[in-house]
Amino acid sequence: MTKAAIMELTPLDIRNQTFHSKRFGGFDPEEVKAFLETAAKSFEESGRIRTDLTERLKIAEERVNYYKQIEKTIQDAAVTMQKTMDEIKRNAEKEGELIVAEAKTRAQHEIENTKHEAEKLRAEIEELKQLRTNYFIRIRAMVKSQADLLNAMEKEQNPEISENGPVVF
Repeated sequence: MTKAAIMELTPLDIRNQTFHSKRFGGFDPEEVKAFLETAAKSFEESGRIRTDLTERLKIAEERVNYYKQIEKTIQDAAVTMQKTMDEIKRNAEKEGELIVAEAKTRAQHEIENTKHEAEKLRAEIEELKQLRTNYFIRIRAMVKSQADLLNAMEKEQNPEISENGPVVF
């Protein structure tokens, strides 16, 4: 074996390969050259195909990496969006709870104020009823004393009116 057989062969190596001639017998140099030319062309075609496939593989790998990056970006965005939505939901729930608690507190305060106002109004009504009763009593007493006064004056004027005949209004 030659050095070229151990190393990677190129089409040029095959074309430039030389063989030693033997004195008695050997191979036809034209046949060997024709075979080597065919082998070199086959190697050239295989090299072109390999280069083309390597280039296509490189492009495909770049596309796969590109799409993997896009997929990762989309996944990261989806995770971020989900976290954001969860945070918004939690904040909305907390805010809703605060609003409800505040409304309950205000309602309780309003109930207490209303009860207090109702108690004040009841007390005022009772006070007014008592005043009305007192006024009626005073007016009756005043009317009675005025009637008694009128009766007394009338008796003085008319001694004939008996004592059982008070002035009637």
